[in-house]
Amino acid sequence: MIETEFLMQIRELFTKQLDRPINGVVKAEQLDEQIIWTELDEYVVTRELDRHLRHFFETYLPGVSHPDDPSVAGKIGIWVSGYFGSGKSHFIKILSYLLGNQKAVNDSQTKVAIEFFKEKISDPLLYGDIHAAVNRNTEVILFNIDSRADTEDKEDAILKVFLRVFNERLGYCADHPHIAHLERELDSRGQYEPFKAKFAELTGSSWEEQRDAYGFCRDEMAKAWAYATGQSDVSSVQSMENLESMFTLDIANFCKWVREYLDRSDPSGDSKRMVFLVDEVGQFIGNNTQMMLKLQT
Repeated sequence: MIETEFLMQIRELFTKQLDRPINGVVKAEQLDEQIIWTELDEYVVTRELDRHLRHFFETYLPGVSHPDDPSVAGKIGIWVSGYFGSGKSHFIKILSYLLGNQKAVNDSQTKVAIEFFKEKISDPLLYGDIHAAVNRNTEVILFNIDSRADTEDKEDAILKVFLRVFNERLGYCADHPHIAHLERELDSRGQYEPFKAKFAELTGSSWEEQRDAYGFCRDEMAKAWAYATGQSDVSSVQSMENLESMFTLDIANFCKWVREYLDRSDPSGDSKRMVFLVDEVGQFIGNNTQMMLKLQT
């Protein structure tokens, strides 16, 4: 009885319930509503984290505020370092919430990420920098590179995994980049929806369900391509046969595709930007200098 009363008295000392569920390991791609709310609500900005947040936003803001300034053009990459278990994954996940001003929902209550930090940040200048950053039109892609990369192709793994998550965000095929490129080209011409509708009519299945096994439905793809683009049947068959061989992936092309997407998704000219936040990249690269050079590029 005395022990129970003692525990009840201890509980009364704390604002939050002591027996509430807390995720012991932060995972980059775990993004359901309750987890987002809990991670933002529970995040404690210590003196050290205050310093890191300050450093990040002091570095980040000039780049997005003056994108055409050559003095900041090459300073768009930020490396978050620290020993194992120091909270790097948690830190970049919180940054992803802030930069995208992520909406969090808890029962009937809804808040955006910046609102959680009103009481966590005591310095009005730092809070002002964070507020200025989150009020920009930014799309954030957060991912764990080790779980997304193709382990059989280390040489171009960095670029390929960036393209994979980018294609996935746009709703294109993640596993076959040349198929995603077909989708991108059709989409840019306003022909993607007619292509999908015709493919579904011919196969009885949606394009999204069948595209990973595209080798089994090349004839239907060619017919849907001819219908959507107006090309002849012969030309469409040749296009389908040459899809993979005609696809070229390099850094310049990737940047062009991202730029085209941003321009198309924000025709107002509000300088929309995309931020890639990559978890476990140091462990993935290891001592591979070629991969490090490609990441820097």
